[in-house]
Amino acid sequence: MIEDGLNNEIKNLGDKHAAATALKQSATQSLADAEGELGETQKTKADDEKYSKTLTRDFSTKSSEWEERHKSAVGEMGALDTAKQILVKGVTALVQTNTVRSLSRDDDKRLRSATILRNLGRRYHSFALVELATAAATDPFGKIRGLISDMIAKLQAEAAEEASHKAFCDQEMGKSTASKNDKEAKVEKHQARMDEATAEIAQLTEAAKVLQGEIAEIDKAQTEATELRNQEKSANAQSMKDFSGSADAVIAAIGALKSYYEGASLVQMGAKLVAHQPKTDAANNIISVLEAAESEFTQLHADIEAAERSAAHAYDELTQENSIARAQKEADANAKESNVKSLTVSLSHHTEDHASVSEELAAVNAYLEKLKPECETKVESYADRKAARQAEIEGLKESLDILEGN
Repeated sequence: MIEDGLNNEIKNLGDKHAAATALKQSATQSLADAEGELGETQKTKADDEKYSKTLTRDFSTKSSEWEERHKSAVGEMGALDTAKQILVKGVTALVQTNTVRSLSRDDDKRLRSATILRNLGRRYHSFALVELATAAATDPFGKIRGLISDMIAKLQAEAAEEASHKAFCDQEMGKSTASKNDKEAKVEKHQARMDEATAEIAQLTEAAKVLQGEIAEIDKAQTEATELRNQEKSANAQSMKDFSGSADAVIAAIGALKSYYEGASLVQMGAKLVAHQPKTDAANNIISVLEAAESEFTQLHADIEAAERSAAHAYDELTQENSIARAQKEADANAKESNVKSLTVSLSHHTEDHASVSEELAAVNAYLEKLKPECETKVESYADRKAARQAEIEGLKESLDILEGN
């Protein structure tokens, strides 16, 4: 017994060891899978962080470039305006035929313009103004005028390009927004019609189901009434037959008795027997009883016949009422089922239209999201940029006129 107990314990421990080994293998595999997923997740996280840093760096660079451009534009506008004022106030003498005096006046204008442009360029960190100042200090008027003309042409080209882009954005954003509003209204309209059709289909289906149940109840009641009526009619026919046969039998019996007793009376009278016979009284009593029975049978037959006519009439009225009610309910149920079919078709069409318009709306929203980065103004409005650029162009034109002596 001890040996058997120990063997059983060894077997149980072996089973537990096998189960623990299997569990360990499963846990080891799960750990390996989890470590693999962790590695993939960490790699994805590192890529996302790298992409986020790139976006942040690009955004900072763009922001710095915009700030420099803004400062440069303001500085250019101020520099050009200052240069214009200096040239207007400083150049007052007429050009003389003396070559030396003219060159001196030109040098003076170049020097003053170059000084102003250089100071403003350094102040507002405008490389274009610094270059123009250098050219104004060293190059002849012809080249300076060329540089100013080139700058005016460049600013005008930028203005035309931005105006065209602004018009494009206004047109596309306007059309897309109007299309979005229109399609959102259509989506809401189709959704409302879908909800309405679904609710009406459910209501009509339930109503048709109730009517079909009522029709089934009418058919069941009519079948039971017909069975009862047939049983009643058969019973009444049998009763009328029995009462009629019984009355006929009683009448025949009365006739036989009367015939017998009347014949016996004539024989007795012929024999001149005047004495009353006891048989005559007994016969009269029997005939009276039979006549009463015949009258009762006839009355019972008449009562059953009247009850049969009344029951038949009531059954016919009930049958007609059930037929009318059934026809009305069946027509109503058919009409509701027909409406359900029509609404189901309409619901299918509205569902298709809703899906189609929803796809179109998604496309419009995607296009709007695509337009927003290049069309939405973040800091400086288009009107401000347009005004600043126009001021630069006007200032350059006036400076050019001054240098040309106009």
